[in-house]
Parts: sequence; C-alpha cells; structure tokens
Amino acid sequence: MNEWPLLLFTFLMQTSIGLSVMLGVFAKKLSTALAGKINSQFFLWYLLVACVLAGVGLLSSITHLGVPLNAPNSLLNIFSSWLSREVVLTASYFAFLGLTFLWLWFKKELSYLLLGLAIIAGLCDVYAMASIYRYTSMLTWMNDNTYLMFYGTMLTAGAAGYYLLINMLLRFNVGSLDVQIPVRGLWILWAVIALSLLARLVYQPAYESYLLHTGYHNESITFPIDSIRAYQGIWSLRIGSWLIGILAIVVLGYGVYRQVRQTTLGIHASSSQVYFAVGCVAAIVAEFLLRYCFYTIHL
Repeated sequence: MNEWPLLLFTFLMQTSIGLSVMLGVFAKKLSTALAGKINSQFFLWYLLVACVLAGVGLLSSITHLGVPLNAPNSLLNIFSSWLSREVVLTASYFAFLGLTFLWLWFKKELSYLLLGLAIIAGLCDVYAMASIYRYTSMLTWMNDNTYLMFYGTMLTAGAAGYYLLINMLLRFNVGSLDVQIPVRGLWILWAVIALSLLARLVYQPAYESYLLHTGYHNESITFPIDSIRAYQGIWSLRIGSWLIGILAIVVLGYGVYRQVRQTTLGIHASSSQVYFAVGCVAAIVAEFLLRYCFYTIHL
C-alpha cells in the first residue's frame, strides 16, 4: 500500500475536525462544570493538540506531491476541481483553528465565533475530501459509502479522542480535584461512536451489492477489476476492523453502565473510566484500520 501520506492526511485532519466539533458541543458545559478549577490553559492545550493533528496531516499531504513547491498550483481550479476546493477548505479550517488558539492565548477566553467558523470550514472540508474520491475512476470509491466513511471517522475519532484528551488534560491541569465527565456526557459520546460505526456497518450490504453489480456490468471505468479484487482480497482485515469497532461499542457501553451504577451507589467510578478509555482506543484503532482498507486498492 503506497498511499500512506494521504491516509495520514485524511485520518489526522478528520480527527482534528472531530475534536473541534466535540469541543463546540461541550465547551460551555465543560466551562461551567470546571469554573474556578482550571484556567484558559486547559483549552489552550486542547486546541494545540487539534492544531498539531491538522498540521501533521497537512505536512503528510504535501509529501504526497511529486514536487511540493508546485502545491500552490492546486488552487487554480477552485470552481471545477474538488481537489482545489479541498485545499482552500483545509487551509481555512487550519487558519480559523489557529486564530481560535491565538485569541484564547491573548484574550484568555474562548471565541465561539472563531471556533464555529473552524467547525463549518472543517465539515465542508470533509465533504470536499470525500468528493475527491467519490468522483474518480476507482469503483471502490465511487459510492456514497465514501461520504459515510469519512464523516464516520470524523465523528468516531473525534468523540473518542475528545474523551481521551479531556481526561488527560483534567489529570495534568486539575490534578487531585475530583472532576469527571458527567454521565450524560458519556452517554452522548457513546451514542456518537455507536451510531457512527453501526450506521456504516448497516450500509455495508448495500455497498457490497453495488460492487458486485458494477463489477459485472461496468466496462468503462479504469481499473474496475483490480480495485474490486483488492477490496475483496482484504476481507479478513475488513472483518477484523469491524469486529474491533463492535468491541469498542460494547466496552464503551459497559463503561457507561458501570459509571451509572457506581454513581448511583456513591462509589468513585475509576474502574468505569478504564473501560471507557479502552473502548475509545479500540474505536480509534478500528477507524485507522478501516481507513487503511479504504486505500488498499492496488494489487
């Protein structure tokens, strides 16, 4: 598989966008819950991680170019090329996210306007990324499954990364203070991850039917046999990826259940945090493997 730069670009960029979306959803409640216990450095570190992920993704995409200095040429066809639109939207997302970080750094408060603009640019960027592959000559990409996979990765990796990052920042910034993500927040994160994975899994039979039908009846598309055969040849890796995703959903659900039970009994729920952390890591691993499967199209 020779598409590692694009794999890292799409995966890291979508994870960064997912983190921004989750921050936009939970920022106000998190600020209220932690009022007086943390300062702006908490959100600074969060935004820094999101910026680093996006930055590394951008660098990865540049290494994919034969001549990196020719990268500005990709902006010349913004009205007709999804690639040009992706470049503009990616730069816009990174710029708005960077401005959100700088505003917080200097003003000591989170700008919801700048964060909102970054989220909008990010969501549009994911659509442009998916459209690049949707409108190509590779049969395994020429389906709405591509949009589901890209937005699904954004949601799953974003929600799982949010939990892991928030808990790490709480540990290092809050220290010994007993601050935890509330049960309602855990339910929301679990629902986002579960629905994201299960919706794509439910769509897979329709996607398989599309590949089967197209492979038999379409003769006008470049590389129709190779891409489908390559996709079918990694069935064990695909099944393994989905099994890890399902395992993540189960472990996360059990972690939420333990949290609810221990909270009801007034017991410190440290063990449930372990289950939720393991589930989040498994969800991210499943997403990375699914993205690897997406790019494994050459025999």
